[in-house]
Amino acid sequence: MRDASLLSRENYFIAFEGFAETRLPEAAVRMFVRGSENETDLLLNLPGTVDRWHIDFRSYAFYSATSEDFTSMSGGGTIPAYRIYQQSDLLTFLAHQSNLKEQEKQRGIHFLHFSFACMEHQVDIISSEKPLIQLLNTK
Repeated sequence: MRDASLLSRENYFIAFEGFAETRLPEAAVRMFVRGSENETDLLLNLPGTVDRWHIDFRSYAFYSATSEDFTSMSGGGTIPAYRIYQQSDLLTFLAHQSNLKEQEKQRGIHFLHFSFACMEHQVDIISSEKPLIQLLNTK
């Protein structure tokens, strides 16, 4: 399943469970999340009440999870759980503090910022490829 299915969900909440760096050819880094239309189900995490997802990135330049207590969101209103940025403050920061732009030129790629507004965490991944998102089980 491609990321479009998660992008198109409205009033859907996700909770970050963790990352795993893998040796799989289709997943250099895997993100584990739970999802539900009901925030309380995510907090309680009772069996059979939440969806479980794997989000695999074949390659990445950067990934992080920040506690929401330390996250500053730009803009206002309701923020979708999953967003893709062509340009962002994080991409600008990495362009100045790393060799991100040089890698883009050398490899003939363009990095994107994939952002996940999870319950209690803000997760950010910089990659040149869209992720493969798998729904493992549904409630």
